[in-house]
Amino acid sequence: MSPEAPDRSVLSAIMSTESERPLRQDAARNRERLIAAARRAFADSGPDVPLEEIARAAGVSRTTLYRNFETREQLAAEIYTDNMDRIVHRAAELAGRPDGLVALVDFVLDIQLSGNQGLARVMIPGSDRALALALGGRFRAALEPLLEVGRRAGVLRPEVDVEDVMLAFPMAAAGFSLGSEEASRRARRMVHRALFATAPG
Repeated sequence: MSPEAPDRSVLSAIMSTESERPLRQDAARNRERLIAAARRAFADSGPDVPLEEIARAAGVSRTTLYRNFETREQLAAEIYTDNMDRIVHRAAELAGRPDGLVALVDFVLDIQLSGNQGLARVMIPGSDRALALALGGRFRAALEPLLEVGRRAGVLRPEVDVEDVMLAFPMAAAGFSLGSEEASRRARRMVHRALFATAPG
């Protein structure tokens, strides 16, 4: 073989990789569409929405749905994980800001308000202990730097620690579950008053 001639095995591997890439991209897009559709469906129709409706809303077949998620619990777990990805990313954006914890708390409360009541009834955090521990560890790691900055800035009540902050969200969820705007406002206000030295008006 000439020194300049390409190795056929290398060419074959390159061609195989190039042909598989669109398939992997399509699979990733289908998974993202399923997660987005499930998030909306659980919010609008509750925890018992048929999985076939989620597949239809995502524009994929039932086969594609079950290839990605065998059960609604798996789908709910993926949404919880996606929520935590968003929280961790937002915490990194807020790093160093004196009001960073306030902003992150509101960000998490907004996520809770955007339909997670139905999601929680599919799989309440804690029913999958491994997932709950993993998500709890990530949440704690995202909160702690912002707590320290907020404490030094006098934004955080001095007696509040990371466990207090984490417990505030299930308490808020109880208020959100009542379904009225007034109850949601009161729940958010109570969280702020419990955690921060200066509560919103």
